[in-house]
This record gives sequence, C-alpha cells and structure tokens, in this order.
Amino acid sequence: MQQPVIATFYDHILEISKQEGCSVPEALSEAKRLGVTALEVSCFNTEGRADELSRELAGAGMGVTAMPAFFSFERDDGVEARAGEIFRDAGAIGAKTLLIIPGFIPKDADPESVTRKMTDCTRRLAGLADRAGFALTMEDFDNESSPIRDSAGMLRFMDAVPGLTACFDTGNFYFAGEDALAAYDRLRGRIGHVHLKDRSLEADFGEEGRSTMDGRPMHPSPVGAGVIPMGELLDKLRAGGYSGAYTIEHYGARPMLECLRRSTEWLKSYFISH
Repeated sequence: MQQPVIATFYDHILEISKQEGCSVPEALSEAKRLGVTALEVSCFNTEGRADELSRELAGAGMGVTAMPAFFSFERDDGVEARAGEIFRDAGAIGAKTLLIIPGFIPKDADPESVTRKMTDCTRRLAGLADRAGFALTMEDFDNESSPIRDSAGMLRFMDAVPGLTACFDTGNFYFAGEDALAAYDRLRGRIGHVHLKDRSLEADFGEEGRSTMDGRPMHPSPVGAGVIPMGELLDKLRAGGYSGAYTIEHYGARPMLECLRRSTEWLKSYFISH
C-alpha cells in the first residue's frame, strides 16, 4: 500500500524558520526531508501574497491539502464578498478543500440564534463553493466560544449543510472534554480530512498557556508522545476507509522542528507496521 500524504501547517514552517534562524525555503526543505510533502495554508497566510506563496510552495515541491478559512458569520452575513476573496486565494495556491471556521459566539449573545445564523451562512457558502469547485470541511475547533468545539456541534452543521464533511482533529476533542474514540464513532462515514494533534500533560515541548474546558492541563506534543490514543484513532480512520492526507499539528511547540521530526518518525513507523 502506498504511504499516505504527510502534511503540516505552513505556520509551522514559519515558526521553524524563526526558531532555527534559517530561511523559509530552508525550513521547507528540512520538512520535506522529514517526509512532509504537503502543507495546510490558511487564509491569513495567503492574504496579500497568494501568488508569491504559490511560487514559493512550487519551488519547494510542496502540495496543498487544504486552506483553513476564517469567517465571522456571528456578525457578518456578507457571505459572497468574503467567499470571493477566499476562493481567489485558494485557487492561486491550488487548494481544493476549504476548512471552514464559521465564527465564535459572543459572550452576551444567545447561542441558539447565533448558531442558526452561522449554519444559514455556511449553507450559502456551500452552494457558492460547490459551483466554484471547492469542497468544504469543518473541524472540532478548540475554543470555548466555538459552536463546533465537539462532535455534536459539528454534526449540527453537517446535517444542515449539504456536502460538508468533518475534519477530524484528534486532539481538539480533548479540549472539549469529549473522548476522541467515541467522537470518531459519531462522525464515522462523514470524515473528509484529518489533523493529527496530540496533547501532553507537561510543558516539555512548549507552553500553550491553556487548559481544557474542564480544567485539565493542555500542552503541545509530538504525535504519538502524548495522551491522545493516536494509534487506535489511526486504526479506526483507516479501517473506516479514510485515504486522505494526515496533517501534523502542534501549535505552540518549542522546538517546532524537533516536534515535527518526532511526529513524522512516529507516523512513518506506524504506516510501515500497518
């Protein structure tokens, strides 16, 4: 069986460049040497430099798995204008999948009415994306104000929005106090993208300065070195027919390059043994 695509975030490449004192092309080259062949590039990365970034990635021989695209549907229902900007940049870098973050529920707002507005806007966005040739996915976003922080929130959006799939982030269910294996069972058959994120109870690989919604410690970790049952989750994903890319994620990690090295080594070892 051909080894699946291993990806990471362009933000991580920028952080490696900063931490290691090397150029971005050098950081890209090192990531590729470790086995990374594609990147997840957000709308913030492309803003004002999509064409330049496209050339940079092409020169490094890196593909693009998805574009995280942030919207503010809680206050802005101008879907068409924002979608046009996102679609232009996604097209420039060759992203075919958009990871939609619909916005956040303000503290003084009614969660139900705001969430209804967000699902309506996401449904409109899905129609535009379908006509433009983009697929939409949505992750369990680790923010207490997010309407999609757990599988129940994700399912509500997917039930309301035709064609929307789940981006299964292995570490974000931990933030919401939800068991990741149980979340997989709830989302099985609807997963279109995967983020591999582990969590540590210690600050060995960086201090995020955050905790879970129920107060547990939450720090960055290389994939396979933390408390998330990564092997079991990968077993389930592959048995369930998932054949897409695996995007390694560890925002806040120090040193980022060492975390990426350990993550890719663990993942390649898993693929070889399975």
